[in-house]
Amino acid sequence: MKIISKILLGGIAVAGIGAGVAYTTQPDLKSQVNTLAPGTHKAGKTTVDDTKTNEELATTVVGLYGAAHLENNAHWKQVPDAFKNKTTLVKEPRSNTLTVYRILVPNTTQSNAPYYELSGPNHNTVIFYDGTATTPLAKADLATIVKYVNEHYSDQQQQDCATRIKIQYS
Repeated sequence: MKIISKILLGGIAVAGIGAGVAYTTQPDLKSQVNTLAPGTHKAGKTTVDDTKTNEELATTVVGLYGAAHLENNAHWKQVPDAFKNKTTLVKEPRSNTLTVYRILVPNTTQSNAPYYELSGPNHNTVIFYDGTATTPLAKADLATIVKYVNEHYSDQQQQDCATRIKIQYS
């Protein structure tokens, strides 16, 4: 009887250690979502089509890409911090093929917030601007933007940001 109980207790101890190792090697997804720090996570699966049917998700994807690629711009580098809280997005349709989206980051208003345009017949081209500038800072294809964000942010991180964006029409 002693041998069986030792084997049983030894098996439980080994199982407990294995569970502890598995737990400690998992990334802390909650802290990644809250900090928006790219890190060890499953790649996102957002598609261009997803961004066409969910403006909040589209803004998340474009905003995170813009912040990473325009990090020297005072307004665009604030986007990830703005996404940690409720963020207002001002949508300004200009024509059937052009819509402007202003992300109200801290210390900006609708007139000087960083913005992007979705242009082209399928709104697949994104053009980035600083608050009041009319000269583009950058231009990218929406598919390139989605690919970049999926490589750096999980679906959970993207969805977490999207749920905090409120769209306001001008």
